[in-house]
Amino acid sequence: QQQQQQQQQQAECGMTPETEQGRQAKAAFLQQHGKEYGYGGLLDELYPREVGCRMKPNEHYMDYTGSSVYCQSQIAQVFEELRGRMFGNPHSANPSSSSTSNAVEEVRDLVLRFFNADPAEYQVVFTRSATGALKLVGETFPWSRGSTFAYLRENHNSVLGMREYALQAGGAFKALNETFVERWAQDEECGVDLTRPGGRDGPLPRLDGEPGPAHNLFAFPAEDNFAGVKYPLLWIQQIRAKSTHAAQWRVLLDAAAYVPTQPLDLREVSPDFVAMSFYKMFGYPTGLGALLVRIDAAEGLKKLFWGGGAVSLATSSADFHVLKCRPADKLEDGTVNFLDVIALKHGFGMIEKLGGIRAIQAHVATLTEYLYESLSSLRHSNGKPMLQIFGKHHFANSRQVQGGILNFELLRPNGSVLSYKAFEREAADAGFHVRTGAECNPGACYNYLGVMETEVQSLAGKKEGCHDDVEFITVQRSRALPAGSSAQPAALSSADTLASLAGSSVDLGHPAEVASQWVEVPLGSVRVSLGYMSTWEDAYALVMFIENKYKDRST
Repeated sequence: QQQQQQQQQQAECGMTPETEQGRQAKAAFLQQHGKEYGYGGLLDELYPREVGCRMKPNEHYMDYTGSSVYCQSQIAQVFEELRGRMFGNPHSANPSSSSTSNAVEEVRDLVLRFFNADPAEYQVVFTRSATGALKLVGETFPWSRGSTFAYLRENHNSVLGMREYALQAGGAFKALNETFVERWAQDEECGVDLTRPGGRDGPLPRLDGEPGPAHNLFAFPAEDNFAGVKYPLLWIQQIRAKSTHAAQWRVLLDAAAYVPTQPLDLREVSPDFVAMSFYKMFGYPTGLGALLVRIDAAEGLKKLFWGGGAVSLATSSADFHVLKCRPADKLEDGTVNFLDVIALKHGFGMIEKLGGIRAIQAHVATLTEYLYESLSSLRHSNGKPMLQIFGKHHFANSRQVQGGILNFELLRPNGSVLSYKAFEREAADAGFHVRTGAECNPGACYNYLGVMETEVQSLAGKKEGCHDDVEFITVQRSRALPAGSSAQPAALSSADTLASLAGSSVDLGHPAEVASQWVEVPLGSVRVSLGYMSTWEDAYALVMFIENKYKDRST
């Protein structure tokens, strides 16, 4: 009877293929990936009662990079604990306060163990989000007029926003592409010196007037949130090793999109700062992130505002205060979000129940590979591909360089790009939870789509974000590039013009009409992201939906 109930639940959640074609497709998938998919059959048992019961039949959640999903048992455990224990403000010694303090410290230790971090080297600072962690580093880093903030182009907006702190202190910033960073990390000739020991106006001391090295920061995502490309963690040690007596380099790792499905071992790699959000790992609680900070790096942070539990002594009349010594205490202003912090252990408990983060990594990899192989094989009747997929899925070592994101444009039979906004609406009506737009990652998005930064700047005052109606920009492109091409555009030169004229009979008075054309280029795309509770049925349903809805479609 229990087995019958389980089968009924699976059918209601769309986990039982309805057609013979679907059953054969799943059998073939399991034949190839059965050892890594589904946690040894546990997913089939858990999904209907943990996640599927909250969605309508045939709904498919595929926005895990936006937010993971919480499990029913996880939430039940959270509220069972709240009903059974009394928690109070931790800034005291009464019974409820002591209970809270102990519980919060247990979670700090749990987070360190999860990332295999040495407690003698790292501290956990709770923040409101990964963005909050990045902001904390930006506003406390010891910037000076000799500082450089270097970052990979494919960073989230929240990393890009940190450059304002560097500029405010008189420093500089530099956006780098992956090829440059790879060469720079390996000490190859790059043609650019990223250190600024002399500042803009000759030799300058740090802003505090004390001697010492210029403090520089390099930031990159372990996995970018746009296309899901994973970047070499080896960069961390290579960049940190560039420190000299005149210029110190620290490394910040944005791990928000990485740690939900990939293992991060902080004994193997040692970034100075790691930013993350817990709801992206297991859905609940929201509004809680963390900065994992090396203790030696925390000692150099310059904290301006102080308040609440961050200060041990202060006076009201004189400008006197003493911050607490431990980084976790010194950097957390006010009362920590203790009820949500205590709830984290139940999310980590679900990860452990599934077999740990490496089991999740393998599970997501099987679905990513299946979805890429299926979508990349879709063709219009004229043989042209139906999608253009971004990232490194096609690499031979795709599991090492590609995470669980499929970002793509839908193509017409002539190769031009269909509306990603229309797809979002139609997919939502069909029950698919996906995201469209630039995904808060302009560096990755516009590079893949072939949009120049000057063209983006021309949209100021016209485009308000991913939710507005502006999804294409009309720009001039060389006729060597087909309309709708995502190849990186090149500026038109006199050689382009002359080459076009040489094979043309048009009047010499109109060279631009020969050498260039006006085309519509998209400003966003479709992102499908997978997570620990994703199912084969989710992937298969999306493939069938796209094939049936968009094959040979021109409008």
